[in-house]
Amino acid sequence: MTGNPEDTRKSLVPIPAPKKKKKRSKRPKSKRGKNKPTGFEEYYVDAPITAEEHEFELDLYHVSRPIAHRLENSLLRFSKNRRIEPDRLEVFNKYLQYGGIDVSPKMFAGVDERGMKDMDKEDILLARGNTSINQGQSNLIIDFNAVVKGYLTSYFPFYFNPFTEDMIKLATVTTRGFLSYLLYHDVCPEYKENIHEARKSCDIATGELWKNQQLTAEGTDDFNKACSILFGGFEHEIYVEDNQWENPKDDKVHMTKKIAQKVVRFGLGVAGTDDIASAFHHKAIAGTLTAKKLQDIHGFEVTGVRFLEDNARQFYQDQAPDLHPVGVLFGRTYYDPAEPEYDLSPEEREEWAKNGLPVQDFTFFLEERLLQHCYPGMKIIANVWELNCGFHYFEEVIRAYCSIYTPLANELMIGWKKPRALTAKKEQEDSDAE
Repeated sequence: MTGNPEDTRKSLVPIPAPKKKKKRSKRPKSKRGKNKPTGFEEYYVDAPITAEEHEFELDLYHVSRPIAHRLENSLLRFSKNRRIEPDRLEVFNKYLQYGGIDVSPKMFAGVDERGMKDMDKEDILLARGNTSINQGQSNLIIDFNAVVKGYLTSYFPFYFNPFTEDMIKLATVTTRGFLSYLLYHDVCPEYKENIHEARKSCDIATGELWKNQQLTAEGTDDFNKACSILFGGFEHEIYVEDNQWENPKDDKVHMTKKIAQKVVRFGLGVAGTDDIASAFHHKAIAGTLTAKKLQDIHGFEVTGVRFLEDNARQFYQDQAPDLHPVGVLFGRTYYDPAEPEYDLSPEEREEWAKNGLPVQDFTFFLEERLLQHCYPGMKIIANVWELNCGFHYFEEVIRAYCSIYTPLANELMIGWKKPRALTAKKEQEDSDAE
């Protein structure tokens, strides 16, 4: 058998085994996709920073630097280390705009991947940022707490119309997270106490905004509806005796005057004082019960709530299981500072300027299922009626405000741009068009 010795030597050389590809270690599901931490979890805290990072931040956030520069840098780093989803980003950007920060894309600030190769981390961070503070606004007062209260209690509820507790927390938790970042990194130590107050306002708004939403969603209760039917109000105007006109598309049970009388009698008898119950009884027999709508007020501020005792609640269950137990709601006159002033006569305006706005105390009766959503300091915008027997009633809740309700003019400046002078050519075109 013959053969080439070279072929024999080649066959004896071991063939190297193919290299195995290294498997990429998979991150746990808790750190991937939708389950990945966002940085806004309840117990989330920023990770400890290195000594080098600490030294860098000491220079970056030194009080000698303008506050606008420090805030801009803090916003860039706050957003970089968190996963801000679209819904949260929209709420957060509106908060920044409300506070006077421009969040629109920077003109001619785009940078491609090739351009980033020659940049360090700081340059890349600045190039990708979309927030900026107009240096021409340096004369404005900086008040973190006022902006938080104005945004969360005045602007946010009516711009976003949050109807769930999660939607409310989306705004309050995000805002509080940014304020906590300012404290943790000592961005503006001269406003430390003010930022602490702003964080407390976020906590207050979280609970109160949800109670406001629950109360306004209910509309009104049977007791106040019954008073409106019997004594005056919207329900009185549209009432049809014994529900003789029926809407074929409406299958709900309508309240008749007989039912309304039962609701009012039980409410006053169980929750009312002896003086109110007695006055109501005597005036009802004499036919002298009258009600008037209070003018020149926006609503009332809650000063206290009183729930029924267990024996009174049991009386409702035994004697009127078809009715909702009624508690007592105390209030006083409220004037919404965001609304325009009333058109008063010169004499009335002089009287108000001399003695202040007239304030009156109110006593309402409200079903406990709604009373549980009320709290001292709550502002309720509604039409208030006064009965001549010592108590009041109100119609549908139009709006409800937090105890820290603070309307500001900041929202008028959202999207505002500095006017530009018209060129001579433009002026000529406008005059020719006329």
